[in-house]
Amino acid sequence: MWKLSDLISDDEEPGTMPVYSKELPISVHPESLWSRQENPIRFVRVFKLKDEGKYNSFVMDILEYHAECGHHGRLTMQFPKLKIEVWTHTLMDVTEIDVEYTKKVSEIFEDHQ
Repeated sequence: MWKLSDLISDDEEPGTMPVYSKELPISVHPESLWSRQENPIRFVRVFKLKDEGKYNSFVMDILEYHAECGHHGRLTMQFPKLKIEVWTHTLMDVTEIDVEYTKKVSEIFEDHQ
């Protein structure tokens, strides 16, 4: 099991797990509709789409994005709402990867409006 000190360091040796930034806390852009919550530290957003076809398409695009990027958010679905929570599980905290995830998912949502 990786310890936090193993993951956050100034040295990176070949073949080691990626090193994450020491700049904490990481937050989303102030204008973002994502919130930062605790236990675990994560980004959360609830999306609402009234059209069931657009809702289903949005969910499928999110699942395709998960497969492409290898980073998965927790999806809680009940039409017409989709709640997404994302954090880096190995750290039980958010990282730059999660910030990028929030940006991409928000872009996908805008495409379904």
